[in-house]
Amino acid sequence: MTKYTWVYVVLAVVVALIANSVSTVWASKESRFNIWLIVLLIISPLVFITFGLVTAKIGLAITSATIDSILTISSILVGLFLFGGMSNILPVQWVGMTLAVVGIILINLK
Repeated sequence: MTKYTWVYVVLAVVVALIANSVSTVWASKESRFNIWLIVLLIISPLVFITFGLVTAKIGLAITSATIDSILTISSILVGLFLFGGMSNILPVQWVGMTLAVVGIILINLK
């Protein structure tokens, strides 16, 4: 991947991570019709647009492996640290997340 392709990858991951976070905030509100719904409706198409831009450069298989892997790890971290998820996770779930991260790393080794 070229240097510029990585810019697209990072942009796609950041947009998807923001969308994941916004959807979490939106769903946590009592009323589903709030400002977060509008933000979610604006940002959701951008997730697919940025994903498509990367796919056009490196293909679907590599794009999915790369973006989805980075997004999974970053979403876990955001959930743990920004949304206070650490207190809700059972030991067996820690093992599962750890194995998922290890699997993601192994998939992306060259």
